[in-house]
Amino acid sequence: RKQWKRLITKATFVRKNFVRKPPKFERFIRPTGMRFEKAHVTHPELKTTFCLDIIGVKKNPQSALYTSLGVMTKGTVIEVNVADLGLVTPTGKVVWGKYAQVTNNPENDGVVNAVL
Repeated sequence: RKQWKRLITKATFVRKNFVRKPPKFERFIRPTGMRFEKAHVTHPELKTTFCLDIIGVKKNPQSALYTSLGVMTKGTVIEVNVADLGLVTPTGKVVWGKYAQVTNNPENDGVVNAVL
């Protein structure tokens, strides 16, 4: 029995240890060419850009389904790893992850640009 499948044509994020489901049970196919693990994040106060690892997709304003699938479009809120920047809280703890908003269309540009 043939089952329906959907090919996602937008930029997506999948975690490092991601394993695809068997083809029989897979509903959404995320091509490897459209998967991103890093983002060019601009720090507004420092006015510099860093290439940081993406931790996850927090919220996509386009659709709740896009959020659960990890699709990144313009305006998506992503969580990035800022541990190597050395940011600290007022109490002295090292900041590990921060939210950033995607400022470009990754499926058109081939890169993910965001601002903290």
